[in-house]
Amino acid sequence: MPGPLPGKIGYPQAGPNGLNRLAWEPYGFFERSAMGRTGKFAEEDNRYLSSRPEAARRIGRPDLFEVIDHWPLYVGVGNLGRALSVVDLVRSALSIPGHIAEFGCWRGANLMLMAKTLEIFAPHSTKMVLGFDSFEGLRTFSPEDENAALRHGHYKGDQSELELMIDLYRLNGMVRIVAGDIRETLPALVKKESSLSFSLLYCDTDLYEPTRAILDCCWERLSQGGKAVFDQWNSESYPGETRAVREFLGTLQPGQYRMEEIPFTPQPTLVVTRL
Repeated sequence: MPGPLPGKIGYPQAGPNGLNRLAWEPYGFFERSAMGRTGKFAEEDNRYLSSRPEAARRIGRPDLFEVIDHWPLYVGVGNLGRALSVVDLVRSALSIPGHIAEFGCWRGANLMLMAKTLEIFAPHSTKMVLGFDSFEGLRTFSPEDENAALRHGHYKGDQSELELMIDLYRLNGMVRIVAGDIRETLPALVKKESSLSFSLLYCDTDLYEPTRAILDCCWERLSQGGKAVFDQWNSESYPGETRAVREFLGTLQPGQYRMEEIPFTPQPTLVVTRL
């Protein structure tokens, strides 16, 4: 894995004159508002812009931030709706005790969105964001997953790239990666860390067995008012996730949970609140 990037990383805004061209141009959507800014944020801005070209080079995308700085121009409405829903979910968890966890991180976009949202709205919170993934893609299927087995190998992530981005944004103290098969790593973790509690569970494993493992291990660790969110519930492509959720909820009393959907995005598809 590449070594750490220099300096503390802050917000995506421009610094003073003297930065190299790749770091300084083009003036992006967020950079323009900070051009010439001095004082409290100047050093932070400078460090961010001087560090990110090296990060882009290391992942083989030297023009990466020319797109990132103008992301509202390019992002689709569906993807934006999903991102806004995740921001809302994280904000709803701020006053609820416990950490935030995502199961099935893929490349880490959702995980980093959660962490950055937490950094913005609760920079002094003790909450952490835990990410569980094998980074090997979909590999182990059960009969309950039916035709999902046709997607063997899909959603393979890159742990090194994700860790590089965590380092770039100085989120090392907030984000914790738990690599490996969730069916093995999660039971071992909750057994080892008896105090581990959650305020938000984001379940995006798609498959029956890991989804059931998440609910079996974490529901009792989910604080009252906390939410378990499912990305592929009621999906014909991934029936195992739906079956695991229905089976588990069938073991509870109706007054112990509430099921809802988010009206402005097709995914995630289900939010279950612990009452």
